[in-house]
Amino acid sequence: MTTAYDKICLGRAADTLGRMLDYSVYSLHYDIAAMMDLFIASGVAASFERGDIRTIAGMSGIELAYEALEKSGIVFERTQPRYTKSLSPEYWCGHALACMQWETCMPFDQIMNKFSPSAFISGYVSSRLPFLDSLPLDISEAERAEKIKDFGRQYAAEAVSRMTSQYFSGSRSSEKDDTPLKKMRIKNGLSQSGLAKASGVPLRTIQQYEQRQKDLARARAEYLIALSRALGCDPSRLI
Repeated sequence: MTTAYDKICLGRAADTLGRMLDYSVYSLHYDIAAMMDLFIASGVAASFERGDIRTIAGMSGIELAYEALEKSGIVFERTQPRYTKSLSPEYWCGHALACMQWETCMPFDQIMNKFSPSAFISGYVSSRLPFLDSLPLDISEAERAEKIKDFGRQYAAEAVSRMTSQYFSGSRSSEKDDTPLKKMRIKNGLSQSGLAKASGVPLRTIQQYEQRQKDLARARAEYLIALSRALGCDPSRLI
């Protein structure tokens, strides 16, 4: 499998996405999953996936957040970032997501179908508590921050390993279990966000149809027609 960009750039890309989520949650007060939806729907994620050097290494995490919000047409107030020396759970979540995307070459919207940021953060916080208790009492603040950073790096690496193991072992849903909508989307070479943009149907709605959380056969007629037009097929082929 050929990755979109050289591994030498991965550290910077992962740091940028991690800082984007950290800034979005703590300074802009966005829910982490909502920010990832905006990142994907805005098309900024697609540039990241392609290895666009400006996106993965040419801007800071703050600038990446601004880019996603501006391309989504959202008016927001630019605020001063709040950083921690040991880095936040949200930072490590973004770091892990970037590494997962690089390792598997999966679009972010497909990764988000399999990966729960809230579960990652909850697990990170729960695991970090006993780790913090195990640190020596006389350790300096700088050493403490560095050890917590090492813990976060290891926790993120383990999450990436689980995702890539599932991906390459073939534990993904087999093609026969995919919905007709997903099969037609893949056949047309579209990501979920690409289909959302082409059809005007909300990204989250498309995800729900493909995950069988909603029945496309009972969808609003305009959604079914819009999706079939974007995919160049008869509406009956999608249900």
